[in-house]
Amino acid sequence: MYVGEGEPASCEPDAPQAEPFFDSTPTPEERNTAGPDAAQLPAGATRQEAAVPADARRLSNGSELFRDRPSHGSGEPSRKPFQQSDGPGWEPRLLLAELVEQAPLGREIPLHVQVTRGDSKGGATLRAFPLAAQGVQLLITVHAPGLLALGDLQQELVVLPGRDSDVLRFGLRTTTPGLHTVTIRAFHGGTFLGELRAQISVQADTPARDGPVISTPLTTLAFDPGEMTLQVLKGADGSFSFQLLSERMYAPESFRLQAGDARAVTERIYDELRRTAAAAGPGAATDHEQARRRLRNLGVQLWANAVPDAVRRQFWEEADSISALTIVGEHDVVPWELLYPLDDQQEGDGFLAEWMPVVRRVFGQDRVRTLSLPQAAFVVPPGSPPEAAQEVAALRATLGEGVTDGGTLTHRAAVSSLIEGGFSGLLHFACHNAFTSAGSRVAMADGPFDPIDLAYATQSHALRASRPMVFFNACRSAGEIEWFSTSLGWAPQFLRAGAGAFIGTLWPVRSDSALLFADAFYNQFVGKGQPLGEASLRARRAIRDHGGDPTWLAYAVYGSPAACAAAP
Repeated sequence: MYVGEGEPASCEPDAPQAEPFFDSTPTPEERNTAGPDAAQLPAGATRQEAAVPADARRLSNGSELFRDRPSHGSGEPSRKPFQQSDGPGWEPRLLLAELVEQAPLGREIPLHVQVTRGDSKGGATLRAFPLAAQGVQLLITVHAPGLLALGDLQQELVVLPGRDSDVLRFGLRTTTPGLHTVTIRAFHGGTFLGELRAQISVQADTPARDGPVISTPLTTLAFDPGEMTLQVLKGADGSFSFQLLSERMYAPESFRLQAGDARAVTERIYDELRRTAAAAGPGAATDHEQARRRLRNLGVQLWANAVPDAVRRQFWEEADSISALTIVGEHDVVPWELLYPLDDQQEGDGFLAEWMPVVRRVFGQDRVRTLSLPQAAFVVPPGSPPEAAQEVAALRATLGEGVTDGGTLTHRAAVSSLIEGGFSGLLHFACHNAFTSAGSRVAMADGPFDPIDLAYATQSHALRASRPMVFFNACRSAGEIEWFSTSLGWAPQFLRAGAGAFIGTLWPVRSDSALLFADAFYNQFVGKGQPLGEASLRARRAIRDHGGDPTWLAYAVYGSPAACAAAP
């Protein structure tokens, strides 16, 4: 009842296959920094309460390191299934990096990156890959805000079967005192494979000190044809860079805030959407056509002001072949799902998130292709919306008897114990979430529950072995606040703890619409076996005409667009 006609996509594998917000004009000084632009290449209610290369070394596993120190119509889509097979010739691989952990001001410091044979028990699990005789070409990108780039911060690396790759050298210079974080990411085509993060302390008159070799396993190098990644990075000076990555490589494009705080602008948009949602719904006096027009105009304005001209042109060059779009970034202030692509005579099939699957990724989030659902637990504390009981009942029916019922949780202590114990399966929240400048909070029977309550699970990676799916169906459950050098919110905390996927909302949503979205999503993801990205796309389409309510665009989906549910 929630989907249109058309042959559904499948999780079965294919055969293996070889005031404007920003100003996009960088200054000369910006082009020489290692920041993001350095590389040139009850009805009516909402769910809210109120230097020298190192000598050759070998790792414990024997690996030698650093010898020198589709068509998108308005109906149901007919996309090719995502590539799922590792294919013949698969080899375990490690992404390795080495950087000094302490250096004086004005020192040139090399960052070395290599992909080697071998496996590791530590680090985040990344995409696995088959290796053809000619090898695989990866793109390695480096983000080093606060350090001066002495060359390109993106380089290509060829990985050949049966041998370690060559070593890439990225030149950096220390120019600013303080603790700086360097992020290294690997891509194959438009598919994100994995990432590493190193820190360096820079102080005047301090000796240089080598840092440890850091690594993460690359479980595959395969890419999903048609997947595109948009990498959004924030520099130490507040500037941003946007870079599209697909089977073609585009250079990063620099952006700078022109006036005010973009987060404040986003908050104003969210407040308007909250009011629109509250006034909408079946039987409401809202002019549905006018509400849709206003929503479209917000999306067009965001597209025009929040995305650089060059990136928009690149997007249109690729648009017909994009099967899914993944957004990689931190400290992100753009509601990507709300963007409405439109440039002159080029117009897509509506909002970005109703045109194609749109998913997000945060640092520390592992790539998970299979979401196992042996059991399901439900968080419904006292005072939850009336529709919560109906939502849980519908989900239990969709999951069926093959999925163990983990019960309904009302106490913070029970939820914390479940998570820290390495819960496996589906954890579904149907409740209120209060979001303020202090962050998120859920009122549980035994006290408030907030993202800091997940700190132990996050640091211990309590969920990494089980990879559960978390659906937090509450107001602004995908909201984040600045917290020291990172962002704090339900999504980054659960994902860094090891969750395989997370779904939450960007602004306050209507309870009746939240119920409909959850029902439509699970019907597609579990009932019809659609991949995560496609299931979320179809769920949005199923409720987009719900009385002018913008709730269908509020959902932010974190995970691999190709991830599939696996019930017992």
